Amino acid sequence: MKEMLVGALVWSVSIALVSGRVGGTFLGVLRLGEESSSNATLPASDMRARPLPPADASANAMVWMNALLIVTAVALSVAIVVLVFMIRRLHHRRHTVLIPESPWKSGGRSNQPSFHTTCPLLKREELEAACEDFSNIIGSSPDGFLYKGTLSDGTEIAVTSIRMCAADWSPKYELSFRRKVEGLSRMKHKHLVNLVGYCVEEEPFTRMLVFEYASNGTLSDHLHNPKEMEHLDWPTRMRVIMGAAYGLEYMHHDLTPPCSHLNFDANAIYLTDEHSAKIANFGIARMSAGNPKQDQMLHGCNSWMGCTVSEGYSEEWDGLYRHCPGFEGNMYDFGVFILQTISGRPPYCELEQENLVNWAERYLSDPKLMLHLVDPELKLHNAQELVALCKIVQMCLSDKGYKRPSMRKVSRMLAEALNMTPEAATMRASPLLWAQLSILDDST
Repeated sequence: MKEMLVGALVWSVSIALVSGRVGGTFLGVLRLGEESSSNATLPASDMRARPLPPADASANAMVWMNALLIVTAVALSVAIVVLVFMIRRLHHRRHTVLIPESPWKSGGRSNQPSFHTTCPLLKREELEAACEDFSNIIGSSPDGFLYKGTLSDGTEIAVTSIRMCAADWSPKYELSFRRKVEGLSRMKHKHLVNLVGYCVEEEPFTRMLVFEYASNGTLSDHLHNPKEMEHLDWPTRMRVIMGAAYGLEYMHHDLTPPCSHLNFDANAIYLTDEHSAKIANFGIARMSAGNPKQDQMLHGCNSWMGCTVSEGYSEEWDGLYRHCPGFEGNMYDFGVFILQTISGRPPYCELEQENLVNWAERYLSDPKLMLHLVDPELKLHNAQELVALCKIVQMCLSDKGYKRPSMRKVSRMLAEALNMTPEAATMRASPLLWAQLSILDDST
């Protein structure tokens, strides 16, 4: 930058010197021209006696001419320097990632981070006491540990702790972690597993996310491990589908800016004591130390942290659709999710070597065959609701993404077909509903 300024200055002085010579020459020619034109009209005797024009006027004109040229040259030089500086700065911003130094030197609520979030910064000692000295481990993965705890106010929490030492924690991971806190803290809905806090400390090195605790496990656990988990009847499954629809509708249409879900399936649906659905696994980047083979093996695993491999912050996350693989893809996933819920089958059956969509296609279009889609463990189901669900599934599984319905449209179709309000999606089914279901089942 200094070399550019010196070069511009030398160039300006050079132009000024040259302009001075040019100005002097120009004024000389001008004076000769004036003399020639005036002398042409005079007699010869008058020409010899005519005095020369005063030198002061010519000198003043030359000074003003030189000053004007010098100012123009300097202004042009400054403009060139500013233009080059702006071009270099733009090029630098496009090809580098500006990573500020971490403002977190110690834990505590008083140390506010440099990014904007309404989520509280919790102390490690608070979480350590809540999770019984971090002995209450309810899950683990190569990414970290999942603890269950209870805060001093009685709030049950699930704490994810990143399994990484300070030496492996790069500035990219730090910035990625902040982005996750920012993104998750703005997502507040009764059908989402909401972020209630986070913890950042340097001694000992700590990066933790604190979520609401959903005590009844995942929908996948209930569907695929009926001997170990509570069996879900048809009304409960319909409430889970409706709750998940409301949660995705919030993410797609009501959140600003909107976002989609990176890992939506039955593993991403957690259940409360009342069997209310809460969506988790929002695509939190897996911040591993960087083992490509391990990354490939672990892709698609179940974790509250999510499992989308990311090396940290990238410019594409800055746009309106940060964390968004596409709403159309989410709609396809929702169709598969409905099939999982009503059939109890996994997305891919190892025993039959067939994926769920291919297996279901032979039954989806014919109302007489739709019964084969229902989980054999279910004693009762509503045939009318089944037909409506199959219609929605077909729309969501369209080969052409642009033909798939929006999540808002699907939510309205489900609410009408299941006759379920948002409030009903969070309440346990009553005995009266069981009686109505039995009557409907007997009449079909």
